[in-house]
Amino acid sequence: MSGFYEFAKSLLLGTVLPVSLETGRILPDSLLFGTGLLSLVTYQTPMMFLFLSVVLSYFAANAISAGATTFFPQDVPPKSAEQPCLSGLFSPSLSRISLLPEIAGSCSGFPASPILILSSFVFYCIVSVLQQSDVLAQLGDDYTAKLPTVCALGSLLLVLFMIYLIAFDCYGFLTILFSIGAGGLVGGTLSVLFSLIFGQESINLLGLPLFVRRDQTGQPLYICAARQ
Repeated sequence: MSGFYEFAKSLLLGTVLPVSLETGRILPDSLLFGTGLLSLVTYQTPMMFLFLSVVLSYFAANAISAGATTFFPQDVPPKSAEQPCLSGLFSPSLSRISLLPEIAGSCSGFPASPILILSSFVFYCIVSVLQQSDVLAQLGDDYTAKLPTVCALGSLLLVLFMIYLIAFDCYGFLTILFSIGAGGLVGGTLSVLFSLIFGQESINLLGLPLFVRRDQTGQPLYICAARQ
């Protein structure tokens, strides 16, 4: 029993915890590169728009950060400019390799750009699936369960990342809550805009068969074959 305990302890402290912390630190760049790679590999329209939403959320974080810096300048560098709060990848020389400061601006302490972008990603997925709830209902109970599953997993991801930021005192609690709300607004708005401008196929992340009612499109309900 003691042998299993030591094994579990070493696995948790030596592998699971360091990997989890590193996973949290490389957000949101991992989202950007991950969605970009998937959009190139799959060459699917929904993945391309998902990648575009992540890019636009970077610019949204930059706009909010620029506004906050203009009205509330800071003389002291925020905690988010220090490790392990400093997000992004690092080269072998320990120099930072990250698109976050290049696109979203330097660390201003407000908003919490990493969780804002993650929140935008999560709410984009949730709102996209929510807009197709009618299709899910027509496909049966197996598909209807996908909506609460997406909501639960997305919420869990946000909570875990929020705990990470709070544990290392990267941002204030209210700053994190505001960033989650702002990111949710950005992601939800982008999902609705893409759906209105480019159609439901642009946000069809689940690859659902989209049904079209002919009585709403003005097309005939029956198609008659021509006589030979």
